[in-house]
Amino acid sequence: MSFYQNQDDARRKTLLLVGYFLLAIIMIVSLVNLAVYVILFLSSMEKFSIRQWLQSPLCWAIAGITLLVIVGGSLLRITQLGKGGISVALMAGATPLDPATQNPKERILINVVEEMSIASGTSIPRIFVMQDEMGINAFVAGTEPRNTILAVTQGTLEKLNRDELQGVIGHEFSHILNGDMKLNLKLMGVLAGILLIGQLGEFLLSGSRRRHYNRHHHSSSNKSDAQLIPLGLALMVIGYVGLFFGRLIKAAISRQRELLADASSVQFTRNPEGIASALYAIHHYSGHGLLLNRHAEDMSHMCFGTAVKHRLNGMLATHPPIEERVRSIDATLWPRMKARFKNRSQHTQETAPTNRTSPLPEQASGFSAIPYSADTETKVDTKQIKASIGTPTPQHQLYAHELHDAIPISLKSHAHNGNAEWLLYALFLQGDSNPTNALKLLALTTNQASSIKNMVENLTASDARFRLPILDMTLSTLRLKPEEQRKKLLQNCITLIKADRRITLSEFVYYFLAQQALGDRKRNVRSIKSFQKVEASLAVLFSTIVQCSGDSKQKQRDNFQQIMSYFSKKDFTPQLDQPASANALNHALSRLSHLTPLLKQPLVDACVDCILHDEKVVLKEIELLRAVCEALDCPMPPLLINP
Repeated sequence: MSFYQNQDDARRKTLLLVGYFLLAIIMIVSLVNLAVYVILFLSSMEKFSIRQWLQSPLCWAIAGITLLVIVGGSLLRITQLGKGGISVALMAGATPLDPATQNPKERILINVVEEMSIASGTSIPRIFVMQDEMGINAFVAGTEPRNTILAVTQGTLEKLNRDELQGVIGHEFSHILNGDMKLNLKLMGVLAGILLIGQLGEFLLSGSRRRHYNRHHHSSSNKSDAQLIPLGLALMVIGYVGLFFGRLIKAAISRQRELLADASSVQFTRNPEGIASALYAIHHYSGHGLLLNRHAEDMSHMCFGTAVKHRLNGMLATHPPIEERVRSIDATLWPRMKARFKNRSQHTQETAPTNRTSPLPEQASGFSAIPYSADTETKVDTKQIKASIGTPTPQHQLYAHELHDAIPISLKSHAHNGNAEWLLYALFLQGDSNPTNALKLLALTTNQASSIKNMVENLTASDARFRLPILDMTLSTLRLKPEEQRKKLLQNCITLIKADRRITLSEFVYYFLAQQALGDRKRNVRSIKSFQKVEASLAVLFSTIVQCSGDSKQKQRDNFQQIMSYFSKKDFTPQLDQPASANALNHALSRLSHLTPLLKQPLVDACVDCILHDEKVVLKEIELLRAVCEALDCPMPPLLINP
């Protein structure tokens, strides 16, 4: 199944979720009323029929209260989740990981996440650690790249080596690429009301036990206890019914998505033993996938492994059994895992993070060994580029590992620490003949301006392919800043862009990516299901692309007309008479991002054809294509260029 089909399948699962939710509400309200009817029928001296009960005001009052609890609980949780993944991280008791940390295990985690981001073309998620959780587990959460987080337990850092950690992170990135991340957040919000009833039932169950104890030790409470028993039993029924349906819905939606993420992780890393060994570690350290957090039930469907333990595990489990997951990866791995972990001690060197051992053949390596200039022109395979969208390969992973290692340590340090702001400005000042004049427009000290100019020199002297990865690392660090400071950063970037009274293609790309990461972007939840509704936006996008190509006017016209003919019968060639506008392109991309996943595929393919019509590419074209793909939520892995 392709990236676009996986995304569309996740979107359809959302509709299925709504159907399950409505059915669950009907069943819960019905069963609650039935439970109350039975209790009243048994306790009442006067018998009454089901018809009389259904016509009574009490029946409808109970139905209304139950409905109010479910819907109110769901709406409350959806509101709480409005900030995206960070809301879930805080619920899980996770704390942000300092990008500048010197802890060896935390540094390996950061390196693995950054390599995965480079290889997949996705933004680097904010990393959180659940320090009080010693089990082996992880999850991703968010509605879009700007608010995506990746959280791991402390046990994951302590008990897994680098290959195993990479398998876990590859699994979580697969959830991002397959569209599960947004689906899981919606599932969490919608089911909150149902699970709230379940949590209420569990609370009343523990309360009934305390009352039972008091009844045997304080005879004066017998009468009041007798009056509370029917109410307690009824609400316990509500609780168990709510838990049952909540878990049933999560199991129906999430189990197959977990197997898909396992398979995608293996396809991504070509190292099945990494994720299989991580899964077996959960089995080996008995019960070490479970979470202690009180919101574990709410988050159980999002986690790498089973987060809560309950009865009827086979039918209601959000994850397939560990053995089934390992055998689905490779049937021969399970007995080998048993033999390996039999001799593995928690305190041996093997459990400590180790250096990555590449599963790839030697001829796949060496991509980043040769410096690459921004003006280097290289032939590319457009079919290969189209197939790679949202589907990174092991070659991309190895390329990312080598590229990440090749980036100068000083630049990575600046991206991770308090100098990230100055490094962002330095990226915008590359190619500026006189950066000193531009820096005078900002309220900077002499030392700050000098540091930025030194960074500009270092960036200019480095491989041009380092720029986008460095930008992503920098933006990941700057996302930690408060909203007002992020707005000020973006305003300063605009000031630097306008300093020379022109906007280059690279400046547009860098600012667009910065705005995606740091801005407060509002997304319309309604999907666009027809190209007819976005013809004007398509014309703006393709006219901008061809005008930036450097081709002759006639070639631009021919290229534009050919591409637009795939989407519209109207004549949009007058659009070429309008100069390329950053604001118009930004608006067009925002509009096009609402297309359904299956409509994005021909659009992305057309962008690839339009940009690479001559089957040759330079860095500015790669960067533009990357920005377009990110705007459409169709992550593009790096081009494997070896000039």
